[in-house]
Amino acid sequence: MTGMEAVIVDGKSAASVKHVEAPKLQPRSILVRVQCIALNPTDWKHLDFYGKEGTTLGCDFMGTVIEKAPDAGSSVKVGDRVAGTVHGGWEVGVGGFAQYVVTTPEYVVAVPDSMSDEEASGLGVAGITALFGLFQNKQLGLPEPSGTELPPVDPKLKVLVWSGASSVGQFVIQMARAIGAYRRRSILDWLKSLGASELYEYSNSETPKRIAEAHPDLKYAFDTYSMNGSQAACAASMSKTEAGKIVSLLPFDHGTVTEANPMAKCTFFVLYTISGQRTQIFSADFDEEYCKEDAKYMAGVGNGKDGLFYRLLSSGLVKPNRTSPQTGGLSGILSGLDLMRHNKVSGEKLVYKIE
Repeated sequence: MTGMEAVIVDGKSAASVKHVEAPKLQPRSILVRVQCIALNPTDWKHLDFYGKEGTTLGCDFMGTVIEKAPDAGSSVKVGDRVAGTVHGGWEVGVGGFAQYVVTTPEYVVAVPDSMSDEEASGLGVAGITALFGLFQNKQLGLPEPSGTELPPVDPKLKVLVWSGASSVGQFVIQMARAIGAYRRRSILDWLKSLGASELYEYSNSETPKRIAEAHPDLKYAFDTYSMNGSQAACAASMSKTEAGKIVSLLPFDHGTVTEANPMAKCTFFVLYTISGQRTQIFSADFDEEYCKEDAKYMAGVGNGKDGLFYRLLSSGLVKPNRTSPQTGGLSGILSGLDLMRHNKVSGEKLVYKIE
């Protein structure tokens, strides 16, 4: 194997399918033949604002391990179906929208036999982001799920999920339910099937007041929308007498959050820091120490069948996003990105089979 097809960044808002050199196996790494990919908002945003010319676009992929370095450990084997994520559009030779991907076992999760390729392709960005935001100590720091069955709902453990219909939101709802949390604030009735306890319409300006009045002891919020002042809306929904935590997926105005609720502390994180290397993006600078902590935590999340994510998936406690299979393979991806760019996708993942 000397070459492959991949979606390559040509410049701002421009990309095309090109024949490029295939990635080579590195120490401790695995080579994955990609069978399906899923789109995320970060893909079109990288293409329009952050992507670097000559890089391979795309984060989420699913495929089969076809080669493995001798020192890659035992958590992943040749022939395993795996799903994972990489930071596409950032470094030459690294990207998910390609026929082959080289990564390490820490960054993939084994795919349960009951899960289709399409469903598995969307696990990466959304699922891992949800895990980090809920359970990592420097984010919400909630206790990780320990069992294989849903525990009783704990009315004292409440988590506000802002925009529960998003890809990340769907995973957050399920993972919070897996620790007995009483979730609130989702926007579609079908989300109740994932475990949402109550539904509120986030476009209603009275929603934060209604939530705060109904649940004055609310101390945790996961803002999966993270735009247009949603962080402050989360803060306004929370306890005014006890310290609260909010996690955001985009930068925010600390002043508006404090003004809405001085007791609520909001933090912002991105998944790209799991590389373990200093990451500068969205006008933020995450130093190497911060990123190494994330890489270490990722080792307990991924690693094939050995990590937390596989345990949640294989037990049935967490299910994948709903998918919308698209046509065209790699060539069809740009049309899908344009749909996302113009807000024409909601509640499901656009996925593409890769030949």
